[in-house]
Amino acid sequence: MSNALVNPREAPAHGRFVPAPILAHRNCTQGALNMLEAKLKPHREYLLAQSAGQKLFLTLTVKPTAEARQARPDLSVVFVVDTSGSMREVVTEPTERTGRTTQVDGQVYEVVKGGKNKMQLMIEALRGIVTSTLIRPGDRLALVKFDDTAEVLVPFITASNQAQLAAAVDKLDWYSGGTHMGAGMRAGAGLLTGERGSRRMVLISDGQTFDAPLVEDQIGALAGLQVPVTVVAVGDEVNADLLTAIADRTQGQPLDIVPDTQNPQPPAIRASELPAALLGDLQKAAAEVVTGVALSVRTVKDVVLERVTRVQPTQTEVALRADGPLPLGNVDAGSGATFVLEFTLPARPATKMRLAQLGLTYEVPGANYRGEIPPLDVVVEFTGEEALAARIDPEVMGWVQQRNIEGLVAQATREANQNPEQAAKTLEQARAMTQRLGNGAMTQALDRAIGELGSSKTISLGTAKTLKIGAKTQTLSSDAALPSDEDIRRMTGA
Repeated sequence: MSNALVNPREAPAHGRFVPAPILAHRNCTQGALNMLEAKLKPHREYLLAQSAGQKLFLTLTVKPTAEARQARPDLSVVFVVDTSGSMREVVTEPTERTGRTTQVDGQVYEVVKGGKNKMQLMIEALRGIVTSTLIRPGDRLALVKFDDTAEVLVPFITASNQAQLAAAVDKLDWYSGGTHMGAGMRAGAGLLTGERGSRRMVLISDGQTFDAPLVEDQIGALAGLQVPVTVVAVGDEVNADLLTAIADRTQGQPLDIVPDTQNPQPPAIRASELPAALLGDLQKAAAEVVTGVALSVRTVKDVVLERVTRVQPTQTEVALRADGPLPLGNVDAGSGATFVLEFTLPARPATKMRLAQLGLTYEVPGANYRGEIPPLDVVVEFTGEEALAARIDPEVMGWVQQRNIEGLVAQATREANQNPEQAAKTLEQARAMTQRLGNGAMTQALDRAIGELGSSKTISLGTAKTLKIGAKTQTLSSDAALPSDEDIRRMTGA
């Protein structure tokens, strides 16, 4: 990040420094319309003087104003759908087993009666969306299929063309082949380039892709377009790392869909609930009244911005860049969005000082409005009084601890193959955090993984996927979730 600020030192007020609150929202110009509010909150009001390597954690919370909440944007949503042979796997409970098997694209499947396969559920879900009251006549939908090749079945058309959209959805069952997800993403991104309003890609896949380098290219293209991608991971045989990377870098979200036959528990979603899950995602897209939020950060000398993480409503990492603003994605009309900014600080004498300035730009497509929040100052006081520096804001540290759960889950899944005992210890750390945060769904998922390590010395693919995606989607904050003193020292460097 650029070090473009002069390091100001401000004089004490009436002989004693009174900390100013680090929160602000100002209009761009006198009388300008205010459509986004921003608030900063540090994990400490005071930091230790003459102590190098300390961490400063800030939460940045942004919420649409009442005017913005009323400005529902027109949607442009492209559904990019996997039509490979494995989508014929039955994922709901069958009523009758025939004892026969069949082979599709090299995969062997049991022939059953009464159960629904992934393709049937997906068609049911998409037909429900086409006819949903959530869709307005002015919204625009498109449909792309991919298997060995990608094909645009319907370019962007208004949602009033229900018959045409429904007919294209029904054709999805005609196709089969391998999995070339990158080709499907490229076709969808090309359609989105010319669209306006709130743009979104819904990527539905259940398999390992044959064109991972192209997927990587398209992640960058979609991030550049500021298009969030909802990744619907259907089944166990998926590349969870790649799918969560797509959601991360585009500020989207992953959905973990697990066959009913496996009796899935939260945070996984039962396959039979796929139609409801996709409708819920569409509802979320319609609620994202503020889009294209971008953060500019300028720091004083030797202050380093290490990491920016969205922790609410879902958790994603924001890619740091030195050549422009950081893309924060879209903000919904309900809870808004919360981010954790992590700074590393140099040693400083006892003084009040400004460490950084933050600026935000955004759009409200439903009101045809582009806005800007002028710089917000990050001001702290360095002190020699350890009692002052020991004061911790529990809400901020709760968000920080929640953010760290994902890192522990990723570490444990790496350790599981080589050192299952160490993996179990790592998961126990994560479990202690989820218990403090009151995150019951993730605690249950961690219990299952710890149980698997104890019995089979490994973590199954399905459980690993649920853990990785659950760490992204099961986000909570609690004022009572204050970490231990040792946790705080480890995280903050003080």
